[in-house]
Amino acid sequence: MRYINVECIDGIHREAVYEIRELSLLRHNLECKESQKRGVKYLEIPCAFDIETTNIYKRNEDGTINSKFRPYSFMYQWQFCINDEVCFGRTWDEFIDLLNDLTYRMSLSNNRRLVIWCHQLRFEFQHFKRFVKVIDGFYKEGNLPLKVVIDGGIEFRDSYILSNMKLAKFCENERGVIHYKLSGDDFDYDKIRTPSTPLSEYEEAYCYNDVRGLVECIRSKMQEDTLAGMPMTSTAYVRRDARIAVKKNPKNRAIFTASALDEHLYQMCRDAFRGGNTHANIRMANQLIRNVSSRDIQSSYPTCMMINRFPISPFFKIKKSTYFNRDTSEYALLIQIRFVNLKYKGKCGIPYIAYAKCTATTRDHILDNGRLLYAGIAEMIITDVDLEIIKREYIFDDYFINEIYASRYGMLSDEYKSVIMQYFDAKTSLRDDPDKIYEYNRAKNKLNSLYGMMAMRVDHETVTYDGHDFKTDMKPLEEQLAKYYKSYNSFLSYQHGVWVTCHARARLQTMLEIVGKDVVYCDTDSIKFINDHTEDFEQMNKQLIKEAEAVGAYATDSNGVIQYMGVWDDEGTYDEFKTLGAKAYVYKETKKNKTVIVSTISGINKKAGAAFFAKHGLDAFTKGTAIRNSGHLTAFYNDDDIHYIEVNGEKIKTASNVAIVNNVYTIGVTDNYLALIEKALANEEEIYYI
Repeated sequence: MRYINVECIDGIHREAVYEIRELSLLRHNLECKESQKRGVKYLEIPCAFDIETTNIYKRNEDGTINSKFRPYSFMYQWQFCINDEVCFGRTWDEFIDLLNDLTYRMSLSNNRRLVIWCHQLRFEFQHFKRFVKVIDGFYKEGNLPLKVVIDGGIEFRDSYILSNMKLAKFCENERGVIHYKLSGDDFDYDKIRTPSTPLSEYEEAYCYNDVRGLVECIRSKMQEDTLAGMPMTSTAYVRRDARIAVKKNPKNRAIFTASALDEHLYQMCRDAFRGGNTHANIRMANQLIRNVSSRDIQSSYPTCMMINRFPISPFFKIKKSTYFNRDTSEYALLIQIRFVNLKYKGKCGIPYIAYAKCTATTRDHILDNGRLLYAGIAEMIITDVDLEIIKREYIFDDYFINEIYASRYGMLSDEYKSVIMQYFDAKTSLRDDPDKIYEYNRAKNKLNSLYGMMAMRVDHETVTYDGHDFKTDMKPLEEQLAKYYKSYNSFLSYQHGVWVTCHARARLQTMLEIVGKDVVYCDTDSIKFINDHTEDFEQMNKQLIKEAEAVGAYATDSNGVIQYMGVWDDEGTYDEFKTLGAKAYVYKETKKNKTVIVSTISGINKKAGAAFFAKHGLDAFTKGTAIRNSGHLTAFYNDDDIHYIEVNGEKIKTASNVAIVNNVYTIGVTDNYLALIEKALANEEEIYYI
């Protein structure tokens, strides 16, 4: 038995309770409580497992990964925690001894299981899957294991999927967690460590906290759920709350089943579905712009669910003449449409139509970073909300409707909206209260999940693992739809998710058109712009407050101030801002007389990006700039059987693995986009597709 100094939330603790036990000295409480689900008993004991690996790879002179030598990894250290006891191991043989010991001493079987949590199980499973016999599991698309059951009564589960947070954030957001994840800033991940490499006290503390802290997180979750009843995903908690509420009114089930989509309508909804509107004004791209203001919509998607209308009756096909000759404003429409000589005319520089959502276009189309500026012919499936925006933002010679379906507009059920307000009220009332951080974060995460589960696809692949390879099977769409609507656990209509996002885009679009040519960048629920538009936003907020008051979409915060859903919050002004397109921008702002750099670039770690641009300036955010240690991780999967390798003269037993390597990130911008930027800046006309 060895003792180490382990850093905890309240500082360095040096008491002997922070000890590393040998495997044989672990105490197992055989009198623990049990829970049961579908004939399987679960021991109510929180456990966690984690591994540390060494990556073997070669870099080129410019820091990029040498593609001629495929990177691989091997495990040199594992840690396991059961209750408050931690043991370490260095080899896979010791890992097998651990599993066998647990099975024997705790009388485990396939029907009496011990659950062991891994934070991002995919990583651990890729390394240990050849050393165990897998008898069952639950996997998502992309071969992502949520649960893996091995012979002998051990069930591994993924705590990242459960929490939807990195381990550090998970530890911060749960009750009673003391052993938070250490930063790892002093942990040299490029160092070659083998099972015989001595670990420093800091390195051991890092390993120790990873599993001890995770067990404390799981113990916190177990205050509300047994292991048998604990959902697999973070969204499942919200789904359970919403399902219970919706089931209270039998009418909701009747509306749900009556509004069932057939294969054709479901595919039309899939084609019409689109996320948020994220784009840069091409006239503002690739420039360092000063004094850029930012405004955000408060709870954008929940606002739409509370205030806007949704298709609530069965879709039915209508004649084109009906659409053109009658008022259809009371109906949600799914429209298969073709535009002729479509040209962007908007002033805000954010073309609305995403090329990826077009089902067909002519070759003469012109794009602004994936958005349609011009097309001789453009076909797509859209909603009535989309069509109204396109009519304002584009000109066209003509348009033809191939198919059109209608559903009567109505509000989401009161029961569902009650859950939205329950979460919003909890989030708002706890905001800015330092003693209620746990409760605030839980409410915030739940509120954000309410939309996500509405947009989940009904059709999905079934993934299985045969002990060596993953196999996928896609059931016929008709069969999957029938199963979904038949199940009493189902209560969400996919079409509602489609309309949530198009309503959110419409709310954003309204302000984009008001701010006009001063728009610099937008992202789903925010606008960044130049010049003073305070009055514009204040006037809009007056209207939005009336909308929120009409449906009760507001709550009081911890300071006694009423917070309204859907209003535009002032997020301050940036000293400097530069963007190279969607999900690619950096800015500098002054907070409390201190300069802060923020980097939001897809593929680059925020912290690493901020450090780089703090050193080199925002002008360095340009095509061709290479950022080393960018946090841009590349995964190399190797599906090898059990074998031995030799590293630094040491023989090491290993098998399948995944090397996750910090790669050089080179900022890339297409030549077409840069040329279009230059063309837009040289053209004084508002329409810049010419």
